[in-house]
Amino acid sequence: MTSIDYREQVEQQADLFRPIYYLGCKNSFTSAIQAAIDDVDPSGGRLLDLFAGTGSVGAALGCRREVTTVDVQEYSRVLCSAVLSPSALSQAEITNIVARAASNETTKQVLWCLQPLLDHERECIREAIMGDFSELVELLESPPLAVHSIPEFAAPSTRLGDAAHEAIHRLHGKGLWQSAETTVSRYFGGLYFSFIQAAMLDALLSVANSSDEQCRDTLTAAALGTASQLVNTVGKQFAQPIQPKNKSGAVKPGLVKVVQRDRSLDTLQLYRTWLDRYARLPSARGKSQAIRQDYLAAIGQNASNCTVAYADPPYTRDHYSRFYHVLETMCLRDNPAITKVMKDSKRVPSRGAYREDRHQSAFCIRSAAPAAFDALFKATREHDLPLVLSYSPHETGDGTHPRVVSMNQIVELAHAHYDRVEVCTVDGVTHNKLNSSELTLKTRDQAEILLKCFR
Repeated sequence: MTSIDYREQVEQQADLFRPIYYLGCKNSFTSAIQAAIDDVDPSGGRLLDLFAGTGSVGAALGCRREVTTVDVQEYSRVLCSAVLSPSALSQAEITNIVARAASNETTKQVLWCLQPLLDHERECIREAIMGDFSELVELLESPPLAVHSIPEFAAPSTRLGDAAHEAIHRLHGKGLWQSAETTVSRYFGGLYFSFIQAAMLDALLSVANSSDEQCRDTLTAAALGTASQLVNTVGKQFAQPIQPKNKSGAVKPGLVKVVQRDRSLDTLQLYRTWLDRYARLPSARGKSQAIRQDYLAAIGQNASNCTVAYADPPYTRDHYSRFYHVLETMCLRDNPAITKVMKDSKRVPSRGAYREDRHQSAFCIRSAAPAAFDALFKATREHDLPLVLSYSPHETGDGTHPRVVSMNQIVELAHAHYDRVEVCTVDGVTHNKLNSSELTLKTRDQAEILLKCFR
């Protein structure tokens, strides 16, 4: 096993572009990953980037190789497409895009429909500042409009309930209920964003969807980045809405400050900044592309055009799709069923409004993961592709999330298909973590292992 210390490279890469806050982002490891890929494939040919996530690896290597990024989720395809082939929008074009979102007729109608909730949310925060937290707590603990509309789970006749019912009535009257123009507002308004922020995210996605194909992904990706900056949760993630009370039932200290800070952010102003960031990104080399596809199908269809594969599948019991379900729904702009959980002996919609059809990776399931890894090694070897695989280590008792498959198991599986397998540790870096003592686990200096499989 070899070991490489990348502390200096990490410092140099600290300002690398990140399209969203991403729990397992590989920005800190790109130098090590690039070196490993060049080692197993010196040809400099096309890279098949499996489980691409936000595209940090593909974007970093795209300046040297052509890249095909692969992920089963649409939000990943959008982000990868945008970082590989960003639209170089001028300041005038950016101004026009933002103006279209702010002033089009549909935006005005949506804002009118949501006005009762906009007013109520503003009053909740004002009263909380004065010391009365009751209405704000009710708002933060309340389900989204998509749930309120179900008779079984309709809100009671409170100030919030009356505002929600009036907003739903208005949306139906304008033909905007279950419309793609109000997906974010109906599913995530009040829950992850303020209602005005949710409405403006809907407006931005509408403009992106009506734009030409050349810049659609860039505009959508900028909206996703904006959402990840706006979101009113611990750690700026989408796995769990903010909890206004602690375990004893008391309102958490600093709640009002956090709510004010996040929910007062200007959606359109942030969006301008994100568009400007994308406009300054360099395009990847050649005909790089982003596709939405299962990893095995992608290997079968794209291996003949590639000379090396990189894989970074999930390793823990956590289904990462829970962290990005909001972004997925923003890209699909559909009306997904919400998962249900047991509460007080009754099945109720999940508080996080998770998609019922969200992707469940076999790599996250202990009983299925070994076969998934074996299928990965088998597929890349059968298509004569060398492979670099990322793995984040875990040791019993170290406080990090347990891996469903150990490193020794993975090495054994790799050896069943590749004669030459080398293990390289990357020192001096740690994975990103949620910013809460309740959610954060310990980290270690050796945060990544790269498995190099030579053909």
